[in-house]
Amino acid sequence: MTEHQARAAAAVLAEGLRDLRTLAARLDPPARVTVPAGPRAELLAALADRLGVPLAIGPAAPDGDSGVFERIIGERLGPALGRPGLDGLADDPTEITGIADRVTAASFDRFRTPLDAVAPDGARLPVYTAGDPAAPAVLIASACGMPAELCSRWLELLGDEYRVVTWETRGLFTDEPDFDKLAWDTEAQAGDIFTVMDHLGIRTAHLLGFCGGSVIALAAAGRGPERIDSLSLWHGAYELGPGSPKLDHHRNIQALMAMAAEDRETAAAVHAVFLGTMLGSTPPDLAHLVLYPFATPELFFRYCRLNGAITDIDVNPLLAGVDHPTLVVTSEDDTTANPLGSAEVARRLPNATLSVEPTGDHISLFKLGGRLGELARGFLREHPGGRAASR
Repeated sequence: MTEHQARAAAAVLAEGLRDLRTLAARLDPPARVTVPAGPRAELLAALADRLGVPLAIGPAAPDGDSGVFERIIGERLGPALGRPGLDGLADDPTEITGIADRVTAASFDRFRTPLDAVAPDGARLPVYTAGDPAAPAVLIASACGMPAELCSRWLELLGDEYRVVTWETRGLFTDEPDFDKLAWDTEAQAGDIFTVMDHLGIRTAHLLGFCGGSVIALAAAGRGPERIDSLSLWHGAYELGPGSPKLDHHRNIQALMAMAAEDRETAAAVHAVFLGTMLGSTPPDLAHLVLYPFATPELFFRYCRLNGAITDIDVNPLLAGVDHPTLVVTSEDDTTANPLGSAEVARRLPNATLSVEPTGDHISLFKLGGRLGELARGFLREHPGGRAASR
């Protein structure tokens, strides 16, 4: 095993750790990673410390039991910890610092702006950007409560032609002094779009809405129509009043979130049930991101407050007056959001185009499955826009 191969093996481990940082930072007590005492445990501890990933590293717990998130973290790190060549680096602090810093520089962290945007009520919004600041702007209103890193492939895809921007949901990713003093309704979340635009000096933009972000995008288009050039709404879950087309999964999720949003005690009581529901539909390679809002009962309570406000709102009033060029995308087999809801939204918007893909869901959306990238690029080229704010 050469030194180069040893460094490469350590870099793979560091990449796994960096991927877990957002989730691990929320777990209390820190997740246990079972590694026998020795050079590999020392290397893991040194890299975790340098990357700011809180972990409890050592032998298995006496009872042999591990929680959901410990299993997720263990499965994420397991292949990297099993690679040959990891021994012998732990006693070289300079080497470890270099590996960790190189991994950080190439990670999704490179897209984060130095300062968060701050909403009028004090909510801090972590902001991520890619592309030329002078290029037309594309904003991604992503799924409520999901880490921005889920949008990484979109930033990389569109960043060569556009200034691509996304942000993370208020109250879920920063240490807010008092979440209960922040607004959490749809109106506040739509306002965050303009907070982010003003923060970056963006006058107008194309707005992509992913999942529940589609509802936020519609609300923003009605609130500030002159600042939105065009819209695309991807796999939206819409409440369209009595008889609204919904799948059983959507109804069940709504019911659980409504219960959990009532108070923290109820959220803690149904937390495990909701987590079990999500585990069954989350691919292992994205579990550390998709399950972030369920890491603790407190995060789960906040998520249900914020996401419930989106899934429960009647979008009929939001559709009125939205005449922007709009692409509505769904699939024939989405098992989370009923495709008929997207079809109805497209029918009601006067300047909308509906695209029903043969297959796809919320996960394939973030993985840029099928021809989604081609659809997005094609629509953006037909409807160019996005300007910097006048100085």
